[in-house]
Amino acid sequence: MMRYRLLPLLIGMALSGLAAAGSADPAASANAMEKMLLFGGDTAKEWSAAECTVEASRDRVKATLTALRWSIPVDHTTGEPNYPVGWPRFGRTIPEGPLRDWRGWDYLHFWVYTETSRDTLPREPASLGLHVPDRARRWSRSLAELKKGEWVEVKIPLSQIPDHHDVRFIQFNIAESNYNHGDRVDFYIDDLALLRYARPTLLEFAAESGVIFADTRQLPVRFRMAGVKPGETATVTCELRGNRGVVARETAKVEHGAQRLVLDLGTKGLAPGTYILSARTSDGAPVTARVRVVESPWR
Repeated sequence: MMRYRLLPLLIGMALSGLAAAGSADPAASANAMEKMLLFGGDTAKEWSAAECTVEASRDRVKATLTALRWSIPVDHTTGEPNYPVGWPRFGRTIPEGPLRDWRGWDYLHFWVYTETSRDTLPREPASLGLHVPDRARRWSRSLAELKKGEWVEVKIPLSQIPDHHDVRFIQFNIAESNYNHGDRVDFYIDDLALLRYARPTLLEFAAESGVIFADTRQLPVRFRMAGVKPGETATVTCELRGNRGVVARETAKVEHGAQRLVLDLGTKGLAPGTYILSARTSDGAPVTARVRVVESPWR
């Protein structure tokens, strides 16, 4: 039977979505995360491989005792009969139960170390694929960030993966057409796991429009709520503040995932200028974004 476990983890975060929105990193002061290990190196025999091999290895590890070593001798002549330049790959079915349901988590995470006979890796050295839940609804992502001779962390927001409540198959592959005949490449995959914030955390926070007219009556705000477990909610308070203080405030209970909250700006309108939009959970640090109010052509 497949084992799974929750592990506490403290890591520093740098969330580009928040930076783009002009927000402070909410994880800077509260960065505790939880982890559920999916498949360690000791599961190597449970994976199926084509045109390659996969084995447990302790030669290179990053965060656990054993990694998955995926070895590929690139051969443009001996692939499948109709596709001699093929797709070396290894994958496995995800058993029924909690390992398939990723709704309560925030990221798919793993480390990859790459060894190769090449001087440099191709632009797309490998790819990850998921069946959510079947091959007809396959989700895939290039692992273009991998580097020769380095450990690279791959951390994919689960908001990017549709239907991640039912993930039934996971696979890694390369396209031999990206490599030269005779190339050798070995990938060490370690710490394949799901991560989530241990406490409610606001991500990707911003107004739907960063510039509004002075007579605008409503301001829609979007954010992603992380760190809220299935069946639970978190209280979020959102405010719009100008030179004279708070001009709008709204409080709501939200679940995990994408959220939309609408601030009522009243009927009197706002004075032109720059306003600070902020949101916070009941026990978290605020995140902020700027909103510029301009004269209305209808006033």
